[in-house]
Amino acid sequence: MLAEAFADDPVMSWIFPDPAERPAHLRAFMRMAAERSHGVGHAYELTEHRGAALWCPPEVAFYDDAFGVGFYELAASANGARVDMVLGGLAEMGQHHPEAPHFYLSNVGVAPESQGKGLGAVLLERVLRTCDAEGIVAYLESSNPRNVSLYERAGFEVTAEISLPAGPIMRPMVRQPQ
Repeated sequence: MLAEAFADDPVMSWIFPDPAERPAHLRAFMRMAAERSHGVGHAYELTEHRGAALWCPPEVAFYDDAFGVGFYELAASANGARVDMVLGGLAEMGQHHPEAPHFYLSNVGVAPESQGKGLGAVLLERVLRTCDAEGIVAYLESSNPRNVSLYERAGFEVTAEISLPAGPIMRPMVRQPQ
């Protein structure tokens, strides 16, 4: 389902440039991300509406060694000679993570037929309540400009605009506990 939700995402289209291969690459990437979030206890799903949110809790690195190796192999197979450019652009995002302990939202998505119904906000709510109760910052990187308003309504603020090399803009966003 997350692969479907990100099928037209500007950054995912940049990472996985071949439209014919993109669905398979997205399924592989989202499977890795879901396994990582599930492994640290923060993968949430709306089964009826086909949506999911993948979080990583404070002081746990989402991009651990196993994820990094798997993502490198996937990115290399999708990009060939441009893999260093893609990985370099994505590495720049790592510099924008808050220094304070924080929950990291790696992916949130809703199946295309259920988008625009407020389900993204529902998927964010559980972890944001925890952040507020425990005084923890939340962080994400918006890969699609149409989603910025959803995150802003949830209390996130854009902290930068990062132009990916020969690609779209990513927006790191931080939410202070409320």
